[in-house]
Amino acid sequence: MKTWYRISFFAVLTLAVFTFTYKTDAQRPRNRAKVHSMQATSDASGAHPDKFDADGPVTITCLAAFSETPNARPEPACRISAPGFNGILKKGDTAKTTGAGAITLTCTGPGNLRCNARVDIPAPS
Repeated sequence: MKTWYRISFFAVLTLAVFTFTYKTDAQRPRNRAKVHSMQATSDASGAHPDKFDADGPVTITCLAAFSETPNARPEPACRISAPGFNGILKKGDTAKTTGAGAITLTCTGPGNLRCNARVDIPAPS
C-alpha cells in the first residue's frame, strides 16, 4: 500500500511542476489596429477644432453632430480637413485619407455645436 501511495504522490508532484513551469503567451500582438477619438465644439466665442497627426492613410467616421438649436437646418455635421479629403460628413458617413498628415475636425451647422469623429488607424503590415 505504501508503494501505491508513493507512486501517486510522485505523479501529482510531477503534474504540479509541469503545470507551474509551462509558459503561455498571454500578451496580445503589438501590431494591432488602433482608434483615435476626436471631438470639436463651436459656441459664441468661436470654433474649437480638434487636430490629430496621422502617420499614414486612415479611415474617418463622423459619429455624431449635435446642435442646441431644435430642428436645426442645415443639419449639424462634421467638417474634415485631411490629406486627400476636405469636406463635410453627415452622421455615419466615412472618408479615407490618402496619406500621412494633419486631420482637423470642426463642426458645421447653426447654434452651439458639438461633433465627434473616429479615426481608424490600420495595423502596420
